[in-house]
Amino acid sequence: MTFPPTTATVGATIIRLLNELTGRDPASLDGGTRIFMELGLTSARILELLMRLEDETGLPLVGRVDWLRMETIDDLAELVVGQRADAPPRS
Repeated sequence: MTFPPTTATVGATIIRLLNELTGRDPASLDGGTRIFMELGLTSARILELLMRLEDETGLPLVGRVDWLRMETIDDLAELVVGQRADAPPRS
């Protein structure tokens, strides 16, 4: 992933990871896709998504996501970009 990450680049990464995790066609996913309501991901799958996203970005995400504020792919992407500003990368 290029740094600094943008909402668009992080969103594309999330879509790729969701494709890998769920088998959903990436063309059927966009920033407005609702992760819980449309994809029906379980908490275990969400945790796996976050851990893989941490690996991709090098940013700490597990335990830092406020699920009450995060509903869509864009919401998660914006949170990741915000983490870049708020927290140092993992080593």
